[in-house]
Amino acid sequence: MSRRTLLVAFSVAHFAHHVTNSLFSALVPFIRETFAMSNTQIGFAVTAYTFASGFSNAPLGLLADRLGARRVIVGGLVLIALTSAAIGLSGSYLWLLLGLLVMGIASGSYHAPASALIAETFPFARRGVALGTHTTAGHLAFFAAPLVAGALAVAGTWRLPYVLFALAPLLCAALLLRVAPAGERSREPHEWLATFADIGRVARSIGSLVSISIVGQMLISSSLAFLTLYLVDARGVSPAVAAALYGVPQLAGLFAAPTSGMLSDRFGRPAVLLAALVASAPAVWLLITLPIEFVVIPLLLIGACLSFRATATEVLIIDSTPATRRSTVLGTYYLVNQPVGGIAAPIFGAIADAAGIGTAFAWLAAAFAILAVLALGAVATGGARTRAMSSA
Repeated sequence: MSRRTLLVAFSVAHFAHHVTNSLFSALVPFIRETFAMSNTQIGFAVTAYTFASGFSNAPLGLLADRLGARRVIVGGLVLIALTSAAIGLSGSYLWLLLGLLVMGIASGSYHAPASALIAETFPFARRGVALGTHTTAGHLAFFAAPLVAGALAVAGTWRLPYVLFALAPLLCAALLLRVAPAGERSREPHEWLATFADIGRVARSIGSLVSISIVGQMLISSSLAFLTLYLVDARGVSPAVAAALYGVPQLAGLFAAPTSGMLSDRFGRPAVLLAALVASAPAVWLLITLPIEFVVIPLLLIGACLSFRATATEVLIIDSTPATRRSTVLGTYYLVNQPVGGIAAPIFGAIADAAGIGTAFAWLAAAFAILAVLALGAVATGGARTRAMSSA
């Protein structure tokens, strides 16, 4: 099978992976009414998914390196399909939490193994473009699925998309079982010691800039969980329109993901990552200051920053890791990267309950401005250190 065909297959699977786990934040105005949830309870629902997804990445990444990535990916897609249907049939807030928890565990089975398989297939000089193209399919799912789901929720119920969309990951599990390679397996002795050594080496090589990137992920993921509520409660948008607008940042990823991969291949991963961090603060500020008629502009900018940051960080980690342990090291990165949004979501929800959701988003813009200053300082410090070493 050609590289292009395999990339298309994985891109379709990436789309299917996200069509159900992209729904909660988009449909939360409808789900809130069903279970009478407060903003804090919504934050804990986000935590249930993001914590489970994050903490399952490392063990499932290790399992993929030992058993083959294809097996783990296919099994995860099947489990996502089953839990999506279960969420659609949930009868209480507690059952909703349980469904999101199990879906989060299943979601940890995809990104690290899939990225590792793609990295095996494409050489270094084309790896950024390939992974950026693969990421584009995920952005498309986060744009299209909420758009359709919002229309279905208005016409019927929010439960219908969860049940109907469950077919997509199930069908793609069958597709990958047929066309995907098994993936390289690590059979080295003292596997855990070697893995910890690789994680430590990656942590030292990527430096403080990636740590700041993870903080940026915490801020954006916690706030996007409340985006539809912000548009409804603070800007007066209808729930159906808010659900559609929730996917606009992902629409930016359709061009930003492959573009960021191409730019990172040409100018380096750190340069692209820095640009995304610096641009995030003005993007959020425009969201809260522009008239609602122009809200699509900052939403697109936020989505572009999100995609540039995520793609550059992932490729940077892959470049620094041996092929036989990429799933494990990437899984460890996702373990750190994804739960931080779950930690921040209840805090963001509590701030929204206490001070108002509009105030919470204003504080978010200030936090991103501070993060941009730290990122610029980290790059300046790194450049000074390099010059000092060169002169010595």
